[in-house]
Amino acid sequence: MDTATALFCSYYKSCDVRAGAQSPVSEECRALAHWLTIAKTGDEAGYRWLMDRYRDRAVRLAAHVLHNSDEAEDVAQEAFVKAFRSLESLADPTRFYPWLCKIVVRVCTDRLRLRRRQVKVASIHVLEEQSTPGPDGLAEPRILVAQLMAQITPATRAALVLREIDGLDYSEIAIALNVPVGTVRSRLASARGQFAALVHKMQIETGERNV
Repeated sequence: MDTATALFCSYYKSCDVRAGAQSPVSEECRALAHWLTIAKTGDEAGYRWLMDRYRDRAVRLAAHVLHNSDEAEDVAQEAFVKAFRSLESLADPTRFYPWLCKIVVRVCTDRLRLRRRQVKVASIHVLEEQSTPGPDGLAEPRILVAQLMAQITPATRAALVLREIDGLDYSEIAIALNVPVGTVRSRLASARGQFAALVHKMQIETGERNV
């Protein structure tokens, strides 16, 4: 794992939804297919299972795409409503989460387009905390990550979260963002490069202050 990726993941070390922590794929797919079948009949039990399973991840994704945690809950709720109304169009149940992410991103994009203003960094709660240097003289990792997340595009933020936190593969991210796999790779490479540059810059600035 490179430095940039390690920095990003350290910010989310408390996240409880990770690719490595999920149930075996076959078990997960069977459960998902079962509850999707129930949800397609209009049974609220199916809707509840899907929301319990994916709601937190949808909220997290929306918070990063919008760079505004206050709107994330509403976006996730709207995305689920849209998804439930269109369940019949989902041919492959194993692709439910990438498909849901695509809806979340679309709702976020609509809101950003209507807003037509730059989202303020202050909307991220972690930036309200004072940035205190760690043992190596650098600010806390979560502050560094939040600073960079404020500088990159919503699409790149989404790609980072889906890859490094949710553990989606490139083809799944491509579905979620509605872009070619090559575009996903380039966005992730660009974001990692920006992370590395930020860390390097912070190290230089810290060294200059300590001279």
